[in-house]
Formats: sequence, C-alpha cells, structure tokens
Amino acid sequence: MRTWAGWLALGVAVVLGCEATSEAYYLDSGRNFDVRLRAYSQLGILTQDSLTTGCVPVKLLNGTVLPIDPRTCPPPYNAGDLGQNRNFYNPEFDAKLTDYTKGAAEVPGLKWIAPEELKFRFAWWGFYDGLYDYLNPEWAAHLRNGANDRFAPAQFGITRFSQTSNINRSYTFTDQNKNPRKIYGTRNRINELYLDYTKGPVFVRVGRQAISWGESDTIALLDVQNPFDLTLGAPGFFQDVDEARIPLWTLRTTVKLVDNWKFISSGFVDAYVVPGIIDTTVPINPITYGISPFNPSVPNPQGSLFIGPTTNQQINQDTSLHTVVVDHLPENTWANTRWGARLQGLLFRDYTVQGWFFRTFNQQPVPLLSSVPGFTLATKGKTTLVDDRGFRTPICLDDNGNRIPQFLNGTSTAGTQGLTPAGRTCGWKAPVVTSLNRRLESVIGLAGTWYSDLLNGIIRTEAEYFIDELAFIPGVNLNPRSQIPAQFRQGFGYKKNIINTMPTADYLRWVIAYDRFFFFRPLNPTNSFVLSMAYNSQYNLSETAGKDFRSPQAKPGKSQAQSVPTGLSPSCRGKKAFNTLFCVTAVPTNFEDQYKYEGFLTTALQTDMMHGKLSPRVAIITDVSGIFAFQPTVTYRVNDSFLLSATYLAIAGSRVFGIGTFMNHDMVQLRATVQLN
Repeated sequence: MRTWAGWLALGVAVVLGCEATSEAYYLDSGRNFDVRLRAYSQLGILTQDSLTTGCVPVKLLNGTVLPIDPRTCPPPYNAGDLGQNRNFYNPEFDAKLTDYTKGAAEVPGLKWIAPEELKFRFAWWGFYDGLYDYLNPEWAAHLRNGANDRFAPAQFGITRFSQTSNINRSYTFTDQNKNPRKIYGTRNRINELYLDYTKGPVFVRVGRQAISWGESDTIALLDVQNPFDLTLGAPGFFQDVDEARIPLWTLRTTVKLVDNWKFISSGFVDAYVVPGIIDTTVPINPITYGISPFNPSVPNPQGSLFIGPTTNQQINQDTSLHTVVVDHLPENTWANTRWGARLQGLLFRDYTVQGWFFRTFNQQPVPLLSSVPGFTLATKGKTTLVDDRGFRTPICLDDNGNRIPQFLNGTSTAGTQGLTPAGRTCGWKAPVVTSLNRRLESVIGLAGTWYSDLLNGIIRTEAEYFIDELAFIPGVNLNPRSQIPAQFRQGFGYKKNIINTMPTADYLRWVIAYDRFFFFRPLNPTNSFVLSMAYNSQYNLSETAGKDFRSPQAKPGKSQAQSVPTGLSPSCRGKKAFNTLFCVTAVPTNFEDQYKYEGFLTTALQTDMMHGKLSPRVAIITDVSGIFAFQPTVTYRVNDSFLLSATYLAIAGSRVFGIGTFMNHDMVQLRATVQLN
C-alpha cells in the first residue's frame, strides 16, 4: 500500500496555500459583485475487507482451480487501502443588478415590468480524484482490465457498461461507452446559472438550479424533485446531500397570494417546469467489477455467462455472447417534461402547511433484460467485432495472424476467439442487453411543520404518494428464459415468446421528524446540543400474494440467473437440471426481498465546543429490518476560512438492502476545507 500520510500532507498543504480571510471578494466599491469559494481535499481510507460471501475456490473440468468463483464473488480490496482522494471545488459568483435597471422604471411601457430586484448567480461544481493515478493499484488495474485478472487462465471478458437514449444502438455496440475515469476520476459542470427577477408579489428564477421541497434528513427519501449523484453510494452518507443533488435547467415562479387573511398568512403558490426538450438529466448508474470502493459489491455480470464449465456447471455459456448493461436515458421530448406546483401558507401563525403535485423520474434505476435472444442474433450473423471489454475493434487475428471474418462459407463465425494487436481477446459477438430504466411518475405530497410546547421542539411531518413507480420482480424483469431461442424451447415447457416487462407499484412514503435544542452541562457547559430525529417509512400498496417485489441486487453468493429444477420438463427435474441450460431461471429467493413495509430512523446529534472551534456530530441510521449505519464526525475550525474534519462511516446488518447495500465499505474520511464566504 502506498503511504497515505504523504498524500494527506500534500492535500493539506495545497489547501493551506489557498487560505484567505472568511469573507467574499467584492469586485466593485458598491459591493454588487462578489465571488466565493468552497473547496476541500478528502482522503478515504478503507477500514474493512471486501465482501467474501460466496468467495470459494472453483475447479474447472480441465483441472484448473481458480482461487475464487468470479460468478458470485466481487473484486477484492483490503482494510487500509486508499479508496478516495477527492479534491472538490465549488466557486460562486453573485451579481446584484438592480442598480443597473432603475432607469427602466422611467421608460414608458417598461415601468410595469421594471424589476424591483434583479440578481444573477453562477456556480461551478467539479472534482479530481486520484483514484486511478496514485492510490492503491487495484483500482487502476480494474480500470485497465476490469475483472479479467479474476478469470485467469481463460480471458472470458468483462461486462460493457454504456448509455444511450436509443436502445437499438446497444445491439450493435454503438451506444456510448461509460468511461470510468470521467465518472469517478474527474467531472465538471455548471452547477448554478440563473437570473432572479422580483416584481411585487411575483418572483421568477430561470436557469440551471435545484429545487428542494421534501425532507432530506441524512438520506434523501422524499426530496426527489432533482436527481442525486449515485456514484458515491447513498447520497447523504458517503457524500453531502447538497453536493450530490444534480441541478436542472428550470423555470420557476413564485406568486405571493396573501400577506394576512383571517387565519392564513404568508400564503403563496410555487411552480416549476423542466422542459424535456432541453433537460432530461438522470443519475449516472454505478459501474461494477471493482473500479470504485463506493459501488455495490457485486461480481462482473459477464461471469455468470462465461465462467465454466465446472464440476457444478458442465455446460458453458456460448462465447459468442457479450453482456451489455446500458443506462437507457430518457429522450429529449416534451413528453419527458418534469413539472410541479405547490401551495404553502402559515395557518394560525403556528402551522406551516403545504401541498404539492409534481412529475419526476424514479431515482433508482429498474433493470430489464432484453427479450431478443443473443443466440438468435449470433446465428443470424447480427454480430459485431469487439474485444473482451465489448469495445468495437477493427482488427481481430486468429492464431495464424489472419483476420477473423464475420462469415466463413456462409456461416457466422460468432464464438471464434482471436486477439487484437494489443493482445486482447476478441471475436464476432452478439449482445445480451440489460437496460437500466427510468420513467416519469406522479407524486402527490402534503407536509406540515409546527412547534410543540408539550415536546419542547419542532415537529415535521410529510407524506408523499408515488403513483406507477417502476418496480422489480425477478421473473418479470430479468427472466433469463427470454434468451433461449424459440426453436429450442419445445419440450421444455416454455412459451415461444417470453417478453420481459417492467411492473409498476404505488408507494406511500412518509416521515415524522422531531428537532430540538437542549443543554447538557456535564458534557458542554457553554453551548447547547442540537437533536434531529426522523422516522422514514415506505409502504408498497401494490404488493399482493401474486406480486413479490424485490431488490434487483442478488444476495451475497447468489446469481441472478441459475439453472435449477423447474419441473417444466423431464430434463428440468433432479440434479441434471443444474447442468441443463434450458432450465435457467431467475430464482426469486436469490434476490434481496423488498418488504411491503420498510422503515428506518435517522438520529443526528451535534454541538459546538471550545468557543465554536470544535464541532462533534454523530448520525445514526437504524433500519427496522436490522441494518445499522454510523457516521460520527469531528470538525475543528482552525479559523473561519480553514476547517479540518474526520468522519468514520460504518454499516452493519444481515440484509443487503437500502443503506445495507454498501456493507463492507466502511471507511475513514479525512478532510481539509477552505471556504471564502
């Protein structure tokens, strides 16, 4: 392991070099233009070895013994490995333009629209992570070869991860390849770019911005108007919620309806629209096979197709196939327009009440296995020349140095292996496509906040009804029988046409929260403690005896597709079914269950010590199913511009669901922050 102390010292030195006084830099004497900056360097040190469930040796029929079975075991890492050196920067520019528009009020015809207040804001969002350049070498090795080194001695290939709005491109390997270095190593974007206009009771904000209507305590459950970055695991745990929120090009209008009328005060209506013709941004889904320590611990999906034959699986999957996992991006059409409207007011001067309706895309993607059999594409010659990563290659040479043709004597050469000039395995292959999908859904919400004398604290309540959200049932979304060519199904009890679909479900999600300040003199004689507790719940209104909704992730040591006795035919009964390709199925119990009722409690406690220089904080997530997450943090304020912090992130439980998806990813995060504000 490379020395992390040296890299931390370097990061701290860089930040210290940028230190300045804690105030904005004004660009004019009237203080109408100012710049701010928040930047940090964060080092993540893993404190736990990778998941080992299912990591047992496997013996091939040729006698070769692989140390672990790559069909069920994710790529390894070790406690003490460096998993992150994120250098984040967020510069901001604000401009007050009101003074430059005062003359418009004196121009005939313009005084009715001359702004009372006009502002402009610009903010950048970007980072560089040394994950693949100078941290532990396994990350760069997986970036170069994916999980290929896990498949020695045979090079079976790794899954191709891509994205496209036209899924047909995935069948010809012409969709856009997802570059891990550009996703996990460095990214930049315009985070905010908008104009604020105020005239009487009307406020308008137009441009790239984020909208937050729902509650987002530690883990965002109801605050889903804007998508969240999923590449660093659960937003709010490994990454700050506000930093993970992805802004959209939005037109937002707020109109004040009443100042004070009977029992209502401060009433207003708020509405926004994100034109689908302009912006259909959704989160980037994680890439697996061990290229980032923040990804779910799952094996290379190609492993279930290409490893073997073994003593337990004597039939090997056809090498003419290549697995493609593609983010199916929403098309830029008006039909994919996101919008929402909210009505809010203060009742009896004590109760803040609001209700809303909005349209948004589901945050978590839902998988769908193609119903076009890859074998059929291969035999019909609908193949593409690709290497072991699924990248198109112009040259693939056989053992004699000759190019491998797509057809030989009128027969497809799919499955014939060769080598690229760079030495990678290649051949003419057909894709087995699994798309990750998002679709617009409707959400109805109600919320209320008030101060309770009885509980001496603030009560926050919110409930949202999600209508027709995409969901997952193993045998409906990922039925592997759809990949069996129709001509081979006779006698195995299969229908000729097996079409995978995406079911939908209605969910009721709600939160009840409690906030209060209190003193506990033995621990902190000068400052109060801030306690925030929120119980988050979800109820699946669509789950019945005939619908068993589950998580798309297989349990540790289990496969998403497995040949088992199904009883559909004589060949699919008894032990011989395990070696019969046509007995493959998606075993529901291999997938983590999504309970009809889910719930978890978030608890956060914070205080300031040493005259505000030291701020300890602890956040705890307790799931009713027995999943626990801990996030103690200590922040030391060197001065108003420079802060040092240390955070320990730990997850425990027996169920790989929700925050438990990231078990065995415990780490310590050390951060140095500079802020000019």
